[in-house]
Amino acid sequence: MRELDAAKARVQREAKQLHLDTRRSLIVELLPVLDNLDRTILAAEDRGEAPVVLEGVRMIRAQLDGVLRGYGVERVDAIDEPFDPVLHEAVSIVPVAVRALDGLVIEQLEPAYRFGDTLLRPAKVVVGRLR
Repeated sequence: MRELDAAKARVQREAKQLHLDTRRSLIVELLPVLDNLDRTILAAEDRGEAPVVLEGVRMIRAQLDGVLRGYGVERVDAIDEPFDPVLHEAVSIVPVAVRALDGLVIEQLEPAYRFGDTLLRPAKVVVGRLR
């Protein structure tokens, strides 16, 4: 009987892990869609797109963001944070004249996302370095 209970518990653990892994994979595939919606909004604002179109894209972005948050996805913004190689991927380093900006994230190209305790992806950032 003990062996049967142990086998049942193992199968339940493996099923739960498979479920989490599947959710994580789907979420990781949706993050670039969210990034592209953000880029679309910025480009539309720069071009002065029709307000109704822009508002529609914002609504879609908010809906997708809400769904991801409902599944436990957390956006982790990096602006003005000290550079942390665990959370940030530096894509560029820019010279800064102010000591307070040395080692800080100056610009965020893509935000980081966390799912529970797991970092799904680091933020792509520009870091300031004192001249």
